[in-house]
Amino acid sequence: MKPFYLIILLLYSCIHINAQISQDTCRQHMAKNLADSIWKLEEVEVTAGRTRKAITGTMSGRLVLQADALKNLPQFLGTADIIRTMRLMPGVQTTGEGNSGLYIRGAEPSHNLLLLNDAPIYNPMHLMGFFSIFNGSHLNRATLLKSYISPQYGGRLGSTLSIGTRDSLTRRIGAEGNIGLISSQGTLSIPVSRKSSLYLSARGTYLNPILGLFNSAEDGSKLRYGFQDYNLTYIYAPSEKSKIIINGYFGNDKLTIKQNDYQVDAGIQWSNLASSIQWQLNLRKNRRLEQTLFFSEYENKINIDQSGAVIRLPSDIKDMGYKGNYSFYCLKSHWTIGADYTYHQTHPQYPEVDNLYGTSLTSPVEKYKTHETGAYLNCDAALFANMTAHIGLRYSSLFHVSPNGQLSKYYGGLEPRFSLEYELHTNQKVILSYALQRQYMNQVAVSTLSFPIDFWVPASQNILPQLAHSFSAGYFQSIFNDSYEISVEGYYKRLTNQLEFKGGLFDMINQQYIIEDRLLSGDGYTYGGEWMIKKNKGRLTGWISYTLGWSRRKFPAINNGRFFPAKHDRRHDLSIVTNYRINTKWDCSAVFVYATGSALTVPISVYMIGENAISEYDPHNGARMPAYHRLDLSVNYWFNRGATRESGLNFSLYNAYARKNPIYLGYSIHTDKENKTAEIEKRSPGLYRLIPSISYMFKF
Repeated sequence: MKPFYLIILLLYSCIHINAQISQDTCRQHMAKNLADSIWKLEEVEVTAGRTRKAITGTMSGRLVLQADALKNLPQFLGTADIIRTMRLMPGVQTTGEGNSGLYIRGAEPSHNLLLLNDAPIYNPMHLMGFFSIFNGSHLNRATLLKSYISPQYGGRLGSTLSIGTRDSLTRRIGAEGNIGLISSQGTLSIPVSRKSSLYLSARGTYLNPILGLFNSAEDGSKLRYGFQDYNLTYIYAPSEKSKIIINGYFGNDKLTIKQNDYQVDAGIQWSNLASSIQWQLNLRKNRRLEQTLFFSEYENKINIDQSGAVIRLPSDIKDMGYKGNYSFYCLKSHWTIGADYTYHQTHPQYPEVDNLYGTSLTSPVEKYKTHETGAYLNCDAALFANMTAHIGLRYSSLFHVSPNGQLSKYYGGLEPRFSLEYELHTNQKVILSYALQRQYMNQVAVSTLSFPIDFWVPASQNILPQLAHSFSAGYFQSIFNDSYEISVEGYYKRLTNQLEFKGGLFDMINQQYIIEDRLLSGDGYTYGGEWMIKKNKGRLTGWISYTLGWSRRKFPAINNGRFFPAKHDRRHDLSIVTNYRINTKWDCSAVFVYATGSALTVPISVYMIGENAISEYDPHNGARMPAYHRLDLSVNYWFNRGATRESGLNFSLYNAYARKNPIYLGYSIHTDKENKTAEIEKRSPGLYRLIPSISYMFKF
């Protein structure tokens, strides 16, 4: 039975729980001075709206996005998406059309740890980058850690994005959402009893009729796409000190492409499922116990039909595990000790072929079974009156199990990390940090296209774990009574045991295909600088963020062993966000983004051998896509707007000046047999030019 359905059964059971947990009185003010010295600056108000805080934590080197204040940020299609907003922050790269990855500080998307109530998410975006899988009206907050990563988060080389759903009880039935031309979403709040509440959310899109009116492909192709999201959260608080939260999420995407010129029908279907049960218990003397059971599944199915020949490439990854930690105050410091365990079952892409050149092929399904464990200790201490230290140590390991159930490989090691925060003045801070991180689950890119067709493989007999040494330094300052904030950060990351797929998608269709033989191993590095200035007060608010970065890779079998740009290497990344409140009824916003084109390999010449055209290519990733830039406009009109009730209209225009940002570069070779010549023709199709939308927003 799917764990998502088990959540429903658990929900039904929890509604009838009558257990009582002791009502111990907690001394709330113990160690308050130390807590304030450590966490005070994480709550500096840096709003992008009127009164509610929208983005906090900037002055402490971390980003906290308050979900209930998303309406104060620029909106598109009636909603301000959490991931889309994060992409406007420094160090988080703007992506091209159709790209669903989250690139942070030059790292691969797979290097980032994404958690939904502690359950891992392997693909956080829907196609085209319009929406993430996270329904904003169902969420509480999102925290992005780019510099110091607490040791409670492991298994990735890059940043951590932790997203939490609603976690408070509701006393009345309510609804919140929007209805638009392209998509609609809604969240229902239900008080089940005095000590329990239920939140239900759903979202869907109907892009196809609208896109067909404004966009058309130049190569005769037709694209159809749709997605759905469903969320469930049940909260049971038997006492003021104890809380149980049950979460379930399921999302499904389906994309079909019909290419008339080549008689190709292709389809990609992928889905995310995540569920968790969290128990939070506040004990005496400011002690806290948290425990979580979770399950996560990501499936990806590719089907290609060309003139009756059918190719299928399924893959999936399933995780289930436990996380627990205990935090307390000791020796004038805040300590956290914990452990986690994850069982991974991974099925990489293996081809299934019907009627290809009169033959059929079904490759043996090889499922990897691995056990990943971690134990950690973290200490937050005020060393001096103006200096705070965060010191963490984690030990992680991976056990690889052979098909006969025997332990075939073991990897493990220590992961030290620390951060020093020095307050120059009450409004100035300098932060230095270092982290050693290990990653045992690897994503393999099999195509230069931005569609979600990549798959996952774990470290094994022939695949080593990835390793990264990360350094960062930052300066943060608020000026003019916190009306403005300025931040400057530099980073450097050294990467080892990175993976590249040797060949292309169709190289898998081979009787001798063995996935580990197709993987190349190499090293790399990323470094750069980030700048940001934010205006927090007044009718006009917003920010400007800029990142200058490099991302390089080095593989012995690629580019003659010389360094080359990573696919997502973008030299410049600029985001300008403005929000202007005209009056109590009207507000408007604009977002402009610019990014250097991503790297790719292109043919530079063609010569003929007999009747065959042979291409000569540029150095690996030696060319660039056209620069990406876009302007989005949004206007809100509010019929009424209060604490518990609101309604209004959102008018938005995506890509306002109809910039043609190509999804990929294609090259066709035209040969002239009589003159024995060949000509290369470049094509740069885009999915869309501009997308207008009107949405009705409501809350009651």
